[in-house]
Order: sequence, then C-alpha cells, then structure tokens
Amino acid sequence: MKQTEILIGSPRKSGNTSYLSKYLSDLLNVSGTSASLTYLYDYEVKPCVDCRSCKKNDLRCVLDDDANLLYEKMENANVIVFGTPIYWFGTTAKMKLLIDRLRPYFVNKKLAGKNGAVILSAGSGAGDCDLTVEMFKRIFRTLEINFIGNVLSQSYNAGDAIADRDAINNIEQLSYQIMKTGIK
Repeated sequence: MKQTEILIGSPRKSGNTSYLSKYLSDLLNVSGTSASLTYLYDYEVKPCVDCRSCKKNDLRCVLDDDANLLYEKMENANVIVFGTPIYWFGTTAKMKLLIDRLRPYFVNKKLAGKNGAVILSAGSGAGDCDLTVEMFKRIFRTLEINFIGNVLSQSYNAGDAIADRDAINNIEQLSYQIMKTGIK
C-alpha cells in the first residue's frame, strides 16, 4: 500500500501548516492512499554533533532519541512531506533539528528513490519561502529523493490558510501528484 508520511514542524497543531497538512492527509486517506501526520514537537530530537558515526559500520545515527522513530516512519513511506511555517526565512528549529539528523541517509541511501514534497506557510507568502524551497530541493537532490512539488501559503494568523484558495488548490494538486507517483 502507498504510504505518505507528513512531518509537521509547527509547534501549533491548529496552525496554518497543520491545517494544510491535515487537509492533504484527509484527501489522501479518502482516496485510498494511506497518510499519517507526525508532529515533530511531540518528539525529542537532539542536535547533530558531527561525530560522523553515521558514516561507519551500520550507517545509523548513534544518538539515542526519538529521531529513530522518525527514521522508521520515513523509511517506511513512499512519499515524505515536510511541512513547516517559515521563521526568519527558514524552517522552525524542530524541523531544522530533523534535517540535520538526515546525515545517515547521505551514505546509507535508504531514502533514495522516494518522493518528497514541501508545505510552507509564511506571513508574507511565497517571497519568504524561496530560500527554504531551494534548501529542500538541494536536500532532496543530495539524498536522491524525487522532488514532486511544494505548496506555499500566505498565512500568518491561525486560520489564514483556510482562506488561501491558491494553497488549497495546490494541496489538491499535490494530493493528485502523490496518488500518481506514490509508489517507490
């Protein structure tokens, strides 16, 4: 069965990024494509300490924290969606912690061939998302994840994304893209 893992880096479970991510999950689940939401703020993820142990032996991170649970979710998914509000032209701190901990996948290639997408919400809209979109494109390229799209929302106050028709339409298009390409 197709599995989409949506990793949400927002501290607000009722915020704009969460709303868009849940809408995507609902569309996918109704269509028969299994999707799950994972809120990163529910997990303890330590910062990478550049020990480089992930480049030796079993090619895994040696830090003992909840990142191991997140690794399992990503490895079991066909599609990985990273959702985060924009904080100072980048991801939230919790999302950045996870990104930094993706280093084992540079060597072990366990995410290679999967599909990836991004959902970003920013108070000023797409103009504040360009650096983060480019960062994810480079991460995906480095990890050999196929970039299948992004959804950008101009939304600041909780609930703004509901009225962002472009973002809603783009979530619907992304769900179609995931259904079409969701098999590894």
